[in-house]
Amino acid sequence: MEATRAPWGELRPMDSQQVGELQKALRKLEAKLDEREHAIEEIGARLAERERELAETEALLTAREKVIVAAARTSGAPVLTREEQSALEQLKAELERQEESLKEQKSALKEREVFVQENEAKLFEKMQAQQEREVELEQKVDDLHSLEKRMREREAAVDPAAAAALQAEKASRKFDEFKE
Repeated sequence: MEATRAPWGELRPMDSQQVGELQKALRKLEAKLDEREHAIEEIGARLAERERELAETEALLTAREKVIVAAARTSGAPVLTREEQSALEQLKAELERQEESLKEQKSALKEREVFVQENEAKLFEKMQAQQEREVELEQKVDDLHSLEKRMREREAAVDPAAAAALQAEKASRKFDEFKE
């Protein structure tokens, strides 16, 4: 990323500030992509939750229809047997208990989702700020290294001993493509 090509084909070197800005912009785009992927996953989870709720509601409705049909059949009969009455009451009690349980679970789930979303947003903001700070620090380190190098080269131009030390240091250093 030492040089960039202008749209009209002219090659021009980039300074460390431009590289830093490009890296910062790239990190922001990556963060946006992560945020959008997370939103898609969240929407998928909500859709699955809604499908599950619909299935549960459908099961409750089917059970209620059975109770109504059973009650309609027996309404023509003079009196329900004790066993039938007991079974209907148990079924009704179980359905009401399940309905109440579903309402409580939905409420708890919504509270958890709100809590998780708030904390994810806070964590994401902190992570983004930390990444930006990291980029800034890396940029400062790079700037300090280049400043130190220029100062040593200037000193070497004036002082022969410093020039010899600089040449010896350059000769002893191996090329590392990841640091250069």
